[in-house]
Amino acid sequence: MKTISITRKKSKKALRASSFFLKVGALVGLSLAGMGINAVHAAPHTHGEGKLQILQAGSEWQFVLQLPSADVLGFEYAPTTANEKHRYQNMQGMFLRFDDIFTLSNTCELLDTTLESPWDLAEEHDEHDEHDEHDEHDEHDEHDEHDEHESEHEDHAHRNTHSDFRVAYLLSCQGPLKRIEMTGFPHWPSLHHVNATWVTNEGQGAMEITPDQSALSINN
Repeated sequence: MKTISITRKKSKKALRASSFFLKVGALVGLSLAGMGINAVHAAPHTHGEGKLQILQAGSEWQFVLQLPSADVLGFEYAPTTANEKHRYQNMQGMFLRFDDIFTLSNTCELLDTTLESPWDLAEEHDEHDEHDEHDEHDEHDEHDEHDEHESEHEDHAHRNTHSDFRVAYLLSCQGPLKRIEMTGFPHWPSLHHVNATWVTNEGQGAMEITPDQSALSINN
């Protein structure tokens, strides 16, 4: 699966917080890669089902959200038409806007956002251009390379049959978060529920968030 990463410039505060989350994740025994962007890689892929993981370390909070591309985009292959590419780019932009997806009970400062998307359209275009430059090979080699190229595309399409968007947010909050609401459901009509888990200063918990019950309460 080809991915791209879009990361805001990390402040010293964000870097310190990221380091602390790595330590906290190890201490509580989470297999979440420090709640970073790899936190949900090992989770099984199910259409209509998302995953949200929340970790608190003092005044810092980290959210990791994973959603299937089929629910985010309405398709699960590299976009090819103008409309598909437009939706893909719009969804990338929306994931970078925390307030479009979550509403919090307290005022928080967004320190860092890291987005992992399934495909890099610009990179794929460059690869095609690079393939076109191999005109110096004889016809037999070109034929073999064409077959190999087509095979790679078939393998690529197969690997992307199950693809996801993953985004990690790092926040600094003025006080404990008592209520977190996921307000992004209207963007993804086929998303039935999100399995949320959290580890805070006071304990941990889990619940299923749905469009009808989109808020979770955390006792801190």
